[in-house]
This record gives sequence, C-alpha cells and structure tokens, in this order.
Amino acid sequence: MGFHERMAARAEQPLETAVGSLDASSKLSLWRAWLEREAFPVVIAALYGGVLLLVLPGELVQDSWSTLVGGREIAGHGLPQHETLTVMAHGARWVDQQWLAQLTFYGLFRAGGYPLMLLAHVLLLFSAFALALVAARRRGGSPIAVFGVGALCFFVAPWAWQLRAQSFAPLLFVAVLFLLLEDSRAPSRRVLAVLPLLALWANLHGSVVLGALLVAIYGVVLLVERRGRALTGVSLVVLAPLATLCSPYAFSLVGYYRLLLVNPPFAGLVNEWNAPTPRPVTALFFLLAFVTVWAVGRRGSVLTTFERLALLVTLVSALHATRSIVWFGLTALVLLPVLLDRGERAGLRATPAARAGLALGLVALVVGMAAVAAARPSSWYTHLWPDRALAAVSVATRDPGTRVFASDRDADWLLWQLPRLRGRMAYDIRFELNTAAQVKRLQHYFARIGPDWQSAARGYDVIVVDRTEHERVRRSLLGHSRLRQIYVDHDIAVLVRRPS
Repeated sequence: MGFHERMAARAEQPLETAVGSLDASSKLSLWRAWLEREAFPVVIAALYGGVLLLVLPGELVQDSWSTLVGGREIAGHGLPQHETLTVMAHGARWVDQQWLAQLTFYGLFRAGGYPLMLLAHVLLLFSAFALALVAARRRGGSPIAVFGVGALCFFVAPWAWQLRAQSFAPLLFVAVLFLLLEDSRAPSRRVLAVLPLLALWANLHGSVVLGALLVAIYGVVLLVERRGRALTGVSLVVLAPLATLCSPYAFSLVGYYRLLLVNPPFAGLVNEWNAPTPRPVTALFFLLAFVTVWAVGRRGSVLTTFERLALLVTLVSALHATRSIVWFGLTALVLLPVLLDRGERAGLRATPAARAGLALGLVALVVGMAAVAAARPSSWYTHLWPDRALAAVSVATRDPGTRVFASDRDADWLLWQLPRLRGRMAYDIRFELNTAAQVKRLQHYFARIGPDWQSAARGYDVIVVDRTEHERVRRSLLGHSRLRQIYVDHDIAVLVRRPS
C-alpha cells in the first residue's frame, strides 16, 4: 500500500486515533486529507459562526439584561428566595432555577465586559452546532448531506441566538443526545455521563426537563429491546428525573417546572410560549418538519427506535411551543442527513483541494471576525439601546419615591443600567412571579381592553413604552391622561406624569 493510500485509510479513522505517533509531515498530510473529506461540514459550521458574529449587537436583548440583573443579585445578595426587584411581584416566592447561568454571565461581564460575555455566548452556540454536525457524521450522514441539512437548520430558530440563560442549553442538549446515540450503536458505560450533564443543566435552564425526558425514553428502550442492559435502563429511567432536581432549590423546582411547562399564565404575553403559526419567521421550521416526516416515512427503518422517538418528541414539543423549535432543529440536524443521504457524487464536482481551500478560508475569516469583535468598544455592543432614553429615565427618577412602569422589553435594561430602580420597577420579563390576575391586567393594558385598561400603570410616575410593539398604547396615553413625553425615538418613548 502506497503513502497516499495509507493516508486515505487513516483519514477515515477518527482523527485523534489516526494521528498517533506520525511525524510532522505525515500529520500535516493526514490533517489535509481530513479537511478535504470534511470540507462541507466545516464550511457550514464556519458560516454559522460568522453569522453569529455578524449580528452580535442584536443578540443583546431583554433576556440578556435579565440574566445580568439576576447574576448581580446573586453576587450581591446570595441565591434569591423572594422577589425584591419589582413592585407587582414583591415578596413572591422566587425559584431562580437559572442561577448558575446568570452568575456565569455576570462573572464574564465583570471579567471582560460586553465583548467577553457575548463572545462566550457565541462560542456556546457555535459549539452546539458544530457538535451536532460531528454527531451527524458519526451517525453516517455524508458530508454533502450534513451540509444540506445544516443549511436548512441554519435559520430554523434565529431567536435562540439571543444571549440568555438558555445559551448554555443547546450544547448540553446535543452532548446528551450524542451520548445516547453513541450508546445505541456501541453500548458503553459512558452513557451514564448524561446524568451529571443533566445535573449541571438543572442549574442553567429549564429545558433540562426535555433532556431528562429523552434520557428516560432511552432507558425504557433499553428495558424493552436490550434486556441484558436492564440495570443501565433502570438507572436512566429513575435517575434522569432526579437529576433535574440537583439544585440548591431541590424539590421547590417541581412547582417551578409545573408552572412553566403545564399552563404558564403569561403565554398570551410572550409569543415564544405559544404554538407556532405559519409566518415568515417559522417557515423554515414547517419546511424542516415536512421534510423530516417525509424522510422518516420513506426510510425510517434506517433509524433506531430511540432515534425515531427523539424526532417525534422534539417535533411535538416544537409544535406545542415556538421556544422548543430549537431542540427539534438540533435533533433533525443530527438524524436527518442519514435519511436523505444519496452519496457524495453531487458534492465531488469541486476538487478536494478547492473544498479544503474554501473551508480554510472561511475558518480564517471567522477567526478574524472574532478578533475584530473582541477589539470593539462596549458602545458598539450596546448601540441598539439608546443612551439618551436612559438619561431621560435617570433624570425623571432622581426622587427615590418615583416608580417606573416600563414595557417588558425595557424593564430589565433599566434595572441593569440604573441599579437604584431596584424595588421601584413595576414588573420585568419574569412573568412567572406574577399572579394570573396581574398578568391579565398587563394583557388588558397592552391590548387596551376595557374602559379601565390603564389601571395597571396607575401609581407609576414614569412610563416607558416600547414603540415597536405598543405604539397605540403610547398614543392613547398621551391623548387621555396627565402624561407628557420627555423623550421619544423610533423604538422607545419616556412619559412622565404631570403634577396634580
């Protein structure tokens, strides 16, 4: 066997195994052979990372500010037990399930400001996407099939790009799914590593419930189909739900999960908690769902029982709530390529060297974009949030007795930028802390329902209105109440109540 044949054979092995003790020249040749073979997955991964870096300021949203405020609260006052930040929910029991994610992002901000925090967020999302591509290749999808499905899944859930506590969850989701799929093909005790991953996840984001469900389902599959692994199956079925309670809040999380997953009272206020409907932003999801159902119906026997169940569970979850589309997208990215695979002939029209050159060029471009982003001043990251509006609110709230009623988009931003508003803000995006009656009053306020729709904002001297969502509210307030406008731009307006 000649040198090139040996390199090709080694390139088909896992890279870390093939490299072994080769000399520098052989290692370089092996890396080149690997890159030529994996050029398409590398290209789609680089494009994904590049887009995340390109829209970096847009990833700083209300959930981001809430995450930072929560982290600051924990750093300064310890784990919260009762609400002290807002007026409406003051004294309510606060189970801060996402405490570790909040504290981590706050620590990143303290260490390196907005650049470090947002680049870490991008790294988390990019790692999840890249690991899903690796899992798809390990599952048997060809490079060109993985590229095609990756392109389809690229924009399937762009709202999941926002910096928030959920930023940690996609990587953990893919890691858990990867371990389960690997075990279904090559049984090993390594599958038990899903349990500490779930325990970590239980302190980062509530989507751990979905991860635990998949682990428990796999345990049941082992009990039914592989009775020789009954002990592993029982362990996964029993310990996966318990892992979701591995938190300082322990059994208090049961009520938290039930509130958010069974019948959240705030679903009418937050679109992500509602079932997706056909519209431009969800078009790719419905296309992906159609392709997945068609592919499973056509070649479903290629998948194992657990793989079909994983697709079904994540698809049903996505159809139930828009926020869950991201999990279906990642599952489809891992499992759909092997169903659509027709070989690599269509992708081999470009020479191996050209494919490798394109991949390397894109990787270099993304690294350069990351370096440029890291050198940007903080003002570049926050330029979508107007300093002049913040200054107007600051002036209007100098009196410590002045309270603020702000749209949910702006409430946590104001709490973060003006810490003295702690305890003076009407509410923020943690709607789960409010009662059903309070949430209904907010719904009536923003929809202007009833003759007394303004009652939710009664007693607040400063009103901050998000014009992109509530322009009609702003106009009604100016026309029918004792309010004057002290600041307005395209996105936000600040109104203050006139003295009696």
